[in-house]
Amino acid sequence: MQNPILLATVLVAACAVSTGASAQKVYRCGNTYSQTPCGGGKTLDTTSPNAASSVARKQAVDKENKRQMEAAKAMEKARLAQEAEAMKRHQAELKAMEEEKNKAAKGATAGTASAQAPLKNKKPPEFFTAKQAPTEKP
Repeated sequence: MQNPILLATVLVAACAVSTGASAQKVYRCGNTYSQTPCGGGKTLDTTSPNAASSVARKQAVDKENKRQMEAAKAMEKARLAQEAEAMKRHQAELKAMEEEKNKAAKGATAGTASAQAPLKNKKPPEFFTAKQAPTEKP
């Protein structure tokens, strides 16, 4: 199911088409009604006076379905554009992190003497480090 909206549209259209009543003749034989002709029976007109309104309703439903399909396609296009932009940003971040890692690795191999010296101005870590709370003096 790659396009559930298209499937829903087709199913709605199929339901709208299948709801029409089939044309059957109805005969009035005295005080009774029958589908089989009888002597002296009269044929009755059973067509719905709402047939024109059902056609108009179907056209309105089709128009609304078309509008919804266009809106769905526009939303999908916008979503795909956002995902592509996010992927580009993510790739750029990964590249920057890799470059920093390479710089740090080059600095560690070149500066082994400085690594042995104590650091006077130690930077705080970029991530959270839990420390024990200082004890209060009485």
